[in-house]
Amino acid sequence: EFTAVLSLPDLLEHIMRVLREETGFDSCTLALIDERSPEVLIVKAASGLRESFRGLAIPKDQGLHGVVMRTGEPLFVPDMHADARVYRRDNRIRSGIYVPLSVRRRQIGILSAHRERAGAFTMADLDVLTVVGRYLTGAVEVARLHDQLKDLAATDSLTGLANRRCFFERFAIELARSRRKDRPVTVVLLDLNGFKAVNDAHGHAKGDEVLIWVGEAITKAIRTYDLAARFGGDEFILMLPETTKEQAAQVLNRLHNLRVPVPDPRSAVADLSFSWGIAVFPVDGDDPERLLQVADHRLYSMKERFYDGETLA
Repeated sequence: EFTAVLSLPDLLEHIMRVLREETGFDSCTLALIDERSPEVLIVKAASGLRESFRGLAIPKDQGLHGVVMRTGEPLFVPDMHADARVYRRDNRIRSGIYVPLSVRRRQIGILSAHRERAGAFTMADLDVLTVVGRYLTGAVEVARLHDQLKDLAATDSLTGLANRRCFFERFAIELARSRRKDRPVTVVLLDLNGFKAVNDAHGHAKGDEVLIWVGEAITKAIRTYDLAARFGGDEFILMLPETTKEQAAQVLNRLHNLRVPVPDPRSAVADLSFSWGIAVFPVDGDDPERLLQVADHRLYSMKERFYDGETLA
């Protein structure tokens, strides 16, 4: 039953509720190491008296949690009111038990249970919590793997940018929001000028390095709420919410001339540039297909000027 729920937050809340109901514990809490700030534990799920602790950040080297993280061993606390190691006191809670969770000797968090009475836990309670902890650890890893697979399915394997499928899913959602709010959203098709020459001169492995570098440059040039995707080959696509054509041009100017670290007989870098085509909802179209047609046409026109030797501004 535990591993049938693959949304990690739902899974954790489900386990805490079932554990408390089946054991009669007054409170059950799960704290996991924060992947972004591994020096703290975050209370990811809680049931019973300590539900308000959900989201609490606990330094992993302090308090009772710190003891368990250092020793890697379960911990009985007969009287939390008298124990100086308690990090955050709760007058409703008197006794507690803490069990470490680990995957391949790597600690990922702590499962704890509490009761209102002092000295209320037995070895049988420890056995129950230990068994549940093992199942819980496996379920957490399954859910995390599921999330990772979803991320991989939405990501271009070479550049780490979004892939086409992810882009169009996000674009459809953003376009619907823009219609409701009567706000602009801009789509930009980008094509890397000079990339074929790099591939021909230095091989596909070096070409892949260039695409990775370009993907990083695009990510740095856009805002956190914009979306960049690899469209295929040396083509990329951007979605810029709440952005006019003029505002999009400011973003693109930061990408106009790239100094890419490609070996060259005359210098250590090669000059590469982008051609692009911009289309803006609702001015240039009302649906993804029309907007992409407009952007593609404008990209082609700019590309022609590039190969005709015109200066692209």
